[in-house]
Amino acid sequence: MFWKLLLVLGTAALAAYRVRVLRQQKIPTASALGFAFDRRALIDLGIGAAITLVSMSMVFAAEYSAGLISVMRVGPPSALANDILTSIAVPLIEEFVFRCAVLGALLLLTRNTAVAVAISALIFGVGHALNANAGFVSIISTALGGLAYSIAFAASERIWLPFGLHFGWNYAEGRLFGFHLSGGAIHPAPFVQQHDIGPTILTGGEYGPEAGLVGLLARLVVLALITAWVMSTKRRVDRTPMVLSATSGE
Repeated sequence: MFWKLLLVLGTAALAAYRVRVLRQQKIPTASALGFAFDRRALIDLGIGAAITLVSMSMVFAAEYSAGLISVMRVGPPSALANDILTSIAVPLIEEFVFRCAVLGALLLLTRNTAVAVAISALIFGVGHALNANAGFVSIISTALGGLAYSIAFAASERIWLPFGLHFGWNYAEGRLFGFHLSGGAIHPAPFVQQHDIGPTILTGGEYGPEAGLVGLLARLVVLALITAWVMSTKRRVDRTPMVLSATSGE
């Protein structure tokens, strides 16, 4: 309970710091926190979710075709909408904490996007080390996920692209394909009910794909795709407009 209080207070302090600095440059609070919403936000949401949905689908297809998992049943399409609010809320909260607050403050404090992104990704990976059944591979894999989400935020300075990535990964992993979600229990009514045959080093076992080599490769696919998207849209990962405007006068 104490660490949760520290997390809330720390998040609030970092978010307040970013807002205070950027408000001095006449940047609205919503934009400072990464919640500015427009047509681009919808595109970011769609692209982010598509990248991770495809990547997790590749995990499922690879493991199923290799005989690492067996499918016991496929539910009705209505199963895809069950508990959808939780599927949205969890990654949204995590992205606000780790990207909008932590990375947002680091971008201003370090004035070096590469350093800020690396620190944020490391914090994200280590932050999941206490999850049930976590191990070395899961920490590395989660850090790679955090790296992809951090690049997405640093490139856009909005929550929508990393949130799309995070939502798509979690939704496909737990709700769609019935894997364990970062050490958590399997969703009680996934669309695909399957059984892990193993070996754990490949599938991740009771932690989920992030703790297996197949999932680790999928993280690299996500990282490559989001980097390609960022570069194709000419968003500079090493320099962010709001950070530049906030520090140019100092």
